[in-house]
Amino acid sequence: MTGLPKISVLMPAYNEGEQIRANVEKVKATLEDMLSSSCKDYAGGYEIILINDGSTDNTQREIETAASRSGNVKCVNHRENRGKCAALRTGFQHSEGEYVFFLDSDLEIDPAFMEPLFLKMQKENCDAVFGSKQQGSKKHYPLLRRLASKCFSAFVSFLLPIPVKDTQTGLKLFRRQLLERLFDCMLVRRYAFDAELAVLAVHNGFSVTEEPVSVNFLGRRGSLSLSNVFNMAIDVLAIFYRLKILGYYDSWVPKRNKEKPFISVVIAVKADNDYLRQSIGRSLAQDYPKDRYEIIVLPDEAFESPDPLVRVIPSGPELPAIKRNMGAKAARGEIIAFLDDDAYPAENWLTEMAGNFHEERLAGVGGPGTTPKDDSFWQKVGGSVYESKMMSGGYSYRYLVDRRRMVDDYPTCNLALRKDVFLEAGGFQTNFWPGEDTELCLTVTKKLGYNIVYDPMVEVCHHRRHLFKGHFRQLTQYALHRGYFVKKFPETSRKLSYFLPSVFLFGVLLGPLTFFIKPLAPLAVVYLSALALYFVLSFFCAVINHPKLTIFTVFGVFLSHLAYGWYFLIGLFSSKLSKEEEYHASLRRKHEA
Repeated sequence: MTGLPKISVLMPAYNEGEQIRANVEKVKATLEDMLSSSCKDYAGGYEIILINDGSTDNTQREIETAASRSGNVKCVNHRENRGKCAALRTGFQHSEGEYVFFLDSDLEIDPAFMEPLFLKMQKENCDAVFGSKQQGSKKHYPLLRRLASKCFSAFVSFLLPIPVKDTQTGLKLFRRQLLERLFDCMLVRRYAFDAELAVLAVHNGFSVTEEPVSVNFLGRRGSLSLSNVFNMAIDVLAIFYRLKILGYYDSWVPKRNKEKPFISVVIAVKADNDYLRQSIGRSLAQDYPKDRYEIIVLPDEAFESPDPLVRVIPSGPELPAIKRNMGAKAARGEIIAFLDDDAYPAENWLTEMAGNFHEERLAGVGGPGTTPKDDSFWQKVGGSVYESKMMSGGYSYRYLVDRRRMVDDYPTCNLALRKDVFLEAGGFQTNFWPGEDTELCLTVTKKLGYNIVYDPMVEVCHHRRHLFKGHFRQLTQYALHRGYFVKKFPETSRKLSYFLPSVFLFGVLLGPLTFFIKPLAPLAVVYLSALALYFVLSFFCAVINHPKLTIFTVFGVFLSHLAYGWYFLIGLFSSKLSKEEEYHASLRRKHEA
């Protein structure tokens, strides 16, 4: 960064290809006028960072053209649409400015308003200035949008202590240190992220004010829809819950995203397949230095490596735990990041992961495995079932972006461990599949005393099973092993939540008896009331996550509870699990031979 302050303008763009270049030129002209007149003390320069957030039109090509024509313009690309907050966060990581503007790329707010925001920050020596359309004039601003904005602002003000009336306007100015402190602990990804940012700024002692701006709506529909309004309201309630009830934001431990340890990505797989190719491709597209990571793939039989960064190590027909131990032994990295072949990482996966490992007693980092947008309808329903709190309870964070927390049991579809701790734990000591990760995490956390953290930013997309073509086969294997682990690994598996589906199963099966056995007749009302409450809660949990999948999700959760409850009992009362015992016997025979 130069000796003089620099201004950064972050412009997230989604399908703005038709106008983005002209809008960039307008912003450039505005900044140059601004820096040569009232803001000439800040003539150290400016930069405009364009973030293409997974556009499906020609936006990426247009912003690359704009960047090639000006040294003041940079472009950053998200392969998939990840939301406005993620786009701004990525843009900020590529910025240098002491003063950082957020400006919507459609220029619904005229960039000329950057100057009054900047002057107000200097005059009042504050840390953030929010543009406010409620205080300014509104050109071509529809009544419905105006009413929705006022209602949302009133809702936010009622729940959250912030000194600004309008958090949603697409023009804001921040001092760099505020964003460096707050971006990492933000969880809202889309429209209500502005409210979360304002709340966190005030909560952390930063000074925030607002400045009137004008809006030129130009007949666009914008983001106002019933679905978006509902989601924004849920997000605001979640912010209130994290702030006022959990005290989550006070316990946040800042990351160090400049940390770049060498990371070995290990993928165990049976054979080359389309999902694996996608996983490798996205792993190769990380925003992490190419000389600071490697990818190790362990198939049964060798196939040609698609890239010099990828090492293919044939393992023979071994179980995943054995393959992963082989990958860890061959790894050159300080960190081993386990990834399933049917999961692919976000572009910032390794960067966000690495930022956690500065903590001395932190041995591992896990992150959510969310459902990909390109999954089929019934795959998405399968994912929605897992995401529902009625199905996964307190473990739904494994499938959703949720708050950061310490965990003691995490699946290896998205789990990174320090190599020295992995070796100290003896690697995977069991050949259970699924469930081989349970004993490893138990050893790391309970026996060796290290921590494993769940970081919502360390995200992969995990392809789901079709609800009727794989989901129940997978679910029943989880249940079978978890029931068996209650006896084998009680420290992490003997928990009430794992028993509840079996209790529910007995209730569903025995409840109808209240209609036929006279002494039990008074319990019929209790049975029906409990069943009604169950479906109401299932509906509520489903509609929060995926309103369009609600009915199918409720049906899927009901059937999944019955299936899980039955197979959990089978595992609980089993003296051994045949596949694993047969595998151990084959190893003994091989060793004796």
